Amino acid sequence: MRSSAAQEALERGQRAASKPALFSRQNIITVLALLAACLALPGSAAAADLFDPIGPVLAAQAWHLVRVTLIGVFVVTPPLVLIVFVIWRYRIGGSSSSYWPTWEFNGFYETAIWAGPLVVVGFLGIWLVSSTVELDPYAPLPGADPLRIDLVGLDDKWLALYPDERVAALNEIVLPVGRPVTFRITSDTVMQSFLPQGFAGQIYLMPGMVTELNLAASEPGEGKAIQTQYNGSGFANQRVPMRAVSEADFETWVTSASGEPLTADRYPTLISSGKSVEEFQMTKAALMPLADDCLFERVVARYHQNAQIPVAAQPGSPTYDPEAAPLPAGACGALLPEGFTPGGMAMGSGMAKPMAGAEMPGTHSVGAHNAGVMSAERMSGSE
Repeated sequence: MRSSAAQEALERGQRAASKPALFSRQNIITVLALLAACLALPGSAAAADLFDPIGPVLAAQAWHLVRVTLIGVFVVTPPLVLIVFVIWRYRIGGSSSSYWPTWEFNGFYETAIWAGPLVVVGFLGIWLVSSTVELDPYAPLPGADPLRIDLVGLDDKWLALYPDERVAALNEIVLPVGRPVTFRITSDTVMQSFLPQGFAGQIYLMPGMVTELNLAASEPGEGKAIQTQYNGSGFANQRVPMRAVSEADFETWVTSASGEPLTADRYPTLISSGKSVEEFQMTKAALMPLADDCLFERVVARYHQNAQIPVAAQPGSPTYDPEAAPLPAGACGALLPEGFTPGGMAMGSGMAKPMAGAEMPGTHSVGAHNAGVMSAERMSGSE
């Protein structure tokens, strides 16, 4: 009986030994080999990112992150070291510790405890202020003849307008190396977030408002224009190529524009309805001539007409109809309210006139109502 039980125990031990352990040498080598292979792969693994920037703005932001991290290490390291020291010094049976029952204050220790946090807060405060001023997205970068790009965020695509070159790029952004770039950005749907990965940090965009972002490319490379705002089905897939090329290649790219010119009448057909967005499919990149000098202003002016936008005319709504969503007509200078500046009057940049949709005492907010309709319809199918 005893020998039978011993035999069963031996067999169980052999079966357990035959199964590979989770942290066996073989598994560890396999995982390390897979990680090395992923790092060696070209493509997205080698794309520009925070620690491999292709522009001076993101390079400065990366250094700011490193600097703050090092300060954090300076704060965290002493407690971690002291924990080990205290455990060892005051261990059971140790002879190096002493007992001070009447101890209550030590000036050296108090100074050391409070000096560290004060120094850290001082350094962080100084560097935060300097970095905030240095990395102001509205501040133009040094250099002559900046490239102007007007970017419109839609539910499932980015539309980049180049007014000086008179071309419009759908789901692709191309920049010349060594030339400052000034973006004017708005949304023709719900609130979005634009992240030019590899070039600069994230910035928000809202319908009826204009934000600015200044950046540049210091070397050729490719990043991504990513929509990072959680605002509905497929939002995470809204990422398109953003390339930095030589000046000659940029000119060649501009001259390759073909097809039907983009006009205010054609623009509504580029917009997807809310139902089609739920089954997200990235639209193929296209470069077309731009026939309207103030198409960007017309998109912004859609939300400054002092009238509620019908659901069928609202981009992103399930019943969106291009025929019912014409852009405002008129001269470029008369499209937006007087005093309208980048940043939007609702952000505190001088409300000379009540902005269409602004919440005023005792009135109904048209803009807030439309945004609520868009958000409710859009988020009903959110991920």
